[in-house]
Amino acid sequence: MSDYLDMLAYFGVSGAHPGGMALTKAVLAKAGIDPELPILDAGCGTGQTAAYLGHLLFPVTALDSDAVMTCKAKKRFADEDLSIPVVHSQIEKTPFESDSFACVLSESVLNFTDIASSLAEIRRILKPDGKLVCIEVSLADDSLSKEEKKEISDFYGFTALYTEDEWLSVLRGSGFSQIETIGAALEAADPEESVTEMDLSPDIPEKAYKTMEKHQRLLATYQGALNPIIFVCRP
Repeated sequence: MSDYLDMLAYFGVSGAHPGGMALTKAVLAKAGIDPELPILDAGCGTGQTAAYLGHLLFPVTALDSDAVMTCKAKKRFADEDLSIPVVHSQIEKTPFESDSFACVLSESVLNFTDIASSLAEIRRILKPDGKLVCIEVSLADDSLSKEEKKEISDFYGFTALYTEDEWLSVLRGSGFSQIETIGAALEAADPEESVTEMDLSPDIPEKAYKTMEKHQRLLATYQGALNPIIFVCRP
């Protein structure tokens, strides 16, 4: 796991993906998710999105590969009186049976995994008419140098860094033949809801603070080069 992901866990950062919870709500409003069918929040972090869905009475399950994050998600659900199952597992190999979910939601998660394995597993656990809704990091274009891409990938722990066209190719190659890009959700996101929540761990190492500082520097350096991209994908 990268120092960046460790930092997110120590600080308990909610909505770490670009656009935060404001973008999440805008995407969910446009994605056409059936409120009566099971949803998996794959890479749930501290459980912010799963809790939002739970309060709307969506049948959601939360999954994360980080033990600190799953503990914080469980605490959030208990504090908010929500009965949401929490599973500690890698996305590449989950404990779920095939055809378990009508929707899998992934928010800035796939970049940190073996993408081909994760997408294959998502296809397995999705119902035949199910959908993958993902908010992922994308290169705005291919203008960054090889060294710049390496700096970004090494720091964040990305296994790949794709342009929109490359994402589309990977998704299609993984068996998703119907892919919709939701660009309007970016405009619909309420900026007043973009404030990041944190659930701080009791003991945060100095390294985590330094990682946060470098994250802020990289965001400033590569502003405009990395953008959120939103897909709704069906087999």
